[in-house]
Amino acid sequence: MTVKYDFTGQTAVVTGAAGGIGRGIAELFGECGASVVLADIQEEKLQKTINELRDRNHSVLGVECDITSVEDVRSLVQETLDSFGSIDILVNNAGISSPGGLMDVDLERWGNIIGVNLTGTFNCTREVAPVMIEQGGGNIVNISSMAGRNISHFGGPDYTASKWGIIGLTKHTAWDLSEYGVRANAVCPGPTLTPLSERTATEEDHQEVEEMTALGRWGTPQDQAKAAAFLVSDAASFITGTVLEVDGGASLSSREKNS
Repeated sequence: MTVKYDFTGQTAVVTGAAGGIGRGIAELFGECGASVVLADIQEEKLQKTINELRDRNHSVLGVECDITSVEDVRSLVQETLDSFGSIDILVNNAGISSPGGLMDVDLERWGNIIGVNLTGTFNCTREVAPVMIEQGGGNIVNISSMAGRNISHFGGPDYTASKWGIIGLTKHTAWDLSEYGVRANAVCPGPTLTPLSERTATEEDHQEVEEMTALGRWGTPQDQAKAAAFLVSDAASFITGTVLEVDGGASLSSREKNS
């Protein structure tokens, strides 16, 4: 991946970093010189990713973390500060999804998806914000979804609601923290080919994505990582509270079935 930004001397915390978009972001930020803290609830997968990045001479720390637990998030923040002394970048990427319609969602599922996607993003933001305020600045990127713009056939109404909520939280965070030199923005990925979607996508899914996307292909974790890197870079120093759609033009389709 081509390195375009210099994050030397900065520390980035990336949640859901063991695979998929989160791993892509962690890899790129490491290539750009940042010390990267990879947080994930999947311990074995996380350790495998950490080992692979260390083999590339990246400065990384792995922390097993359940972002729905305030205690876990506080431990994540403290371990990061103990190891690197600052938190300059926070990428709230961790999230889960389940397909289906309104009648497929019960309160347990609703609470689980809202808890991870939206409350988890709030927990991390709320615990990292005081660190950035004391430092006099920082950058937060929240990974929403094109389901936060329309609806999704890859996720149910609980997923859609959580991703709309992330956008609202991003904008409020940007406003509240602006006086402290902290910027907050959101990325809305469109159909993105992660290891999970590679295993689960049918031939029909592939054909549909190609037809609905103006650029005629799936996005990659690297596409999303480049967007996140731009938003935390000096090139975006006058950008806060914005939502960057990285969907290959899928939102241009009248079908409006983006994920």
